[in-house]
Amino acid sequence: MNIRTDLASEVREEYMKKYALSHKGEPDGVKFTEKRRNGVSLTEITVQNGKGVEAIGKPEGRYITVGVGKIWQADAGKFKNSADMIAETIVSLSPGKASTLVVGLGNRFVTADAVGPCAASHVIATRHIKEKEKALYDSAGFGDVAVITPGVLAETGYEAAEQIKAAVDALHPERIIVIDALAARKLSTLETTVQLSDAGICPGSGVGNDRGELSERVLGVPVVSIGVPTIVDAATLILDMFGEERDDGMLQPALEKAAGCYVCPKDTDKAVEELSRLIGYAINKACHKMMTYEEMAFF
Repeated sequence: MNIRTDLASEVREEYMKKYALSHKGEPDGVKFTEKRRNGVSLTEITVQNGKGVEAIGKPEGRYITVGVGKIWQADAGKFKNSADMIAETIVSLSPGKASTLVVGLGNRFVTADAVGPCAASHVIATRHIKEKEKALYDSAGFGDVAVITPGVLAETGYEAAEQIKAAVDALHPERIIVIDALAARKLSTLETTVQLSDAGICPGSGVGNDRGELSERVLGVPVVSIGVPTIVDAATLILDMFGEERDDGMLQPALEKAAGCYVCPKDTDKAVEELSRLIGYAINKACHKMMTYEEMAFF
C-alpha cells in the first residue's frame, strides 16, 4: 500500500521506522534538524544528493515544516509568532531576492482546496504602485509584489503552469512563491502545519492529479512553495488507525472501499480561513518588511 502524503517530515518519519532498526543517525544524503521558538516548532529536512532522493523519494532541496497548531483557535500572540517564523523561513529559502510573483493555486470554490487563492487574497500587490506612483512606493517601504490566482483547469481550460510561465516571461520576477493545499498522512498534521520548500511543487499531486512541475528547473526562477495539508487519503487514514499488520481479513476490503476518497475535518472552513490569512500575512512580512500585521488588516 502506497502511503500518500506531501509532507517530507511524514515521509522521513515513515522511512526511519525501518531504517533505525539497523542503523544509527540519518540516512546518507539526508539532514534533519528541529527547534522551537516562542511556542512554534520548526523541523527542517535537507535532501542533499541522489542518495537522499532515493531514501525518502523527495527532490533535492530544503523542506521546512512549521508547526502552527490550531491557529484558528489561537490568540494574537501565537498568530504573530507563527507568521514571523513563516516569514523568516521564506527569506531563508530565497535570500537576497526582491521582486516576487505570488501564485495562489487551487479551487476557491472547494474549501479544502482553497488555501492558495484565499492566501493570495491577503497578499498586498504593489508592482503597479512601483510603476505608477514611484514616490509613494519608495516612501512606504513596499517590496515589489505581483499576485496571480490561475484557477483550475476544469474552470479555465488553461493549465496553471502555462499561466505562470507567461507571467514570469512578462514580469521577470526574482522569485516565485507558490501556495497550495497538500495531503497528509496523519490527522495530527492536518491543518496544523505549514510546509515550505525551495524544491518546487507539483500542483494536484496530493490527490494523484499532477498538473506539471513548478520549480526553478522548469521556470528559470527560484521557487518557494508553501503548502498546508487540508486532506488525508481515506485509505491512508485507515492504515494509520488500524495498522498495516492487521490480518483479520477486514483491512484489504476497507482499503478498496476507501480508494479515491479524501477526508477533511469538520471545521475546515474556519481553519482554511485563518491559515490563509496567516500565510498571506507572512508573505507580506517577508516582502514588505516595514509593514505591521495591524496595517495589513486594512488592505
